[in-house]
Amino acid sequence: MISVVIPSYNRRDCIVRLLEDLQAQQNADFEVIIVDDCSPDDTVEVVRRRFPDVTVIVNPVNGGPCVSRNKGVLAANGDIIVGLDSDVSVSDHRMLEKVANAFAAEAAVGLAFRIFCPDGITDDAPRWWHPQPIETACGSLFETDYFSGTAYAFRRAQMIEAGLYPEILYMHYEEVELAFRILDQGGVIQYRPELSVVHHANPVSRRNEISVFYKPRNQILLAVACFPFADAVRYLAPRVSYQLFKACRGGHLGGFCRAMKSAAGLAPSLLANRQPLKKTTLRRIDGLRKRGGGVRLREVDLKEQST
Repeated sequence: MISVVIPSYNRRDCIVRLLEDLQAQQNADFEVIIVDDCSPDDTVEVVRRRFPDVTVIVNPVNGGPCVSRNKGVLAANGDIIVGLDSDVSVSDHRMLEKVANAFAAEAAVGLAFRIFCPDGITDDAPRWWHPQPIETACGSLFETDYFSGTAYAFRRAQMIEAGLYPEILYMHYEEVELAFRILDQGGVIQYRPELSVVHHANPVSRRNEISVFYKPRNQILLAVACFPFADAVRYLAPRVSYQLFKACRGGHLGGFCRAMKSAAGLAPSLLANRQPLKKTTLRRIDGLRKRGGGVRLREVDLKEQST
């Protein structure tokens, strides 16, 4: 069975649209789990009234996307998790059937979906962090080291074994670390263009804080948690330098300093339990990036990606 896990925060109308799309799915055995992160609107009441078969979990306090996704995965009854953000729509009525067929035919642990812009034609470039170039690979199947939390599918057991989403990050870069952990277990993640959603890109609360605070902070926390020390230094030196330059240029040096202070406060807890990626995994990631012409693990990507 497939468990569709949807984190929700203050997006009632989006949730209703997505649930209507899921009701139209054909030839698939699935359940839907919504984890609401203390929405100030009436999302919970509307979903419970209009979609009584949907499981609704309400967080006691706002915990962020990682917490919500993890709760949904742990509550799931299915052996396959399909994760969808609340601001997507699914026009393909056989999408979940295709997910089940893909896992039946392949040994892959995870599937990264194709994500379209609201026009349903243009690929959502800001969510393309794959090793292959979007211009030539968006319609092809390939192995990747990344997936977007906007739309994906994983085998539940392997997600749990990999440690699920790192809740210490709160938001941003959580998919990167989970993908790394899956690869470190020897798992394979495939980009599957036949699995697609339309992303309506509703405004994200705290978007500026993501760019100014969470991105530089979480780059450091990701490196501390995942990389051997020498690799962490090579990974961070150009990125932190660029984030500092951007902060000075953009007039938000205070936010950068706050991010560095937060990272320094959280890093000791990561150091105490850190599990660096295997050297073979690092070489595998670099190999994927090198073959695809993408940015390698030890290089800096100066292209600003939106969340």
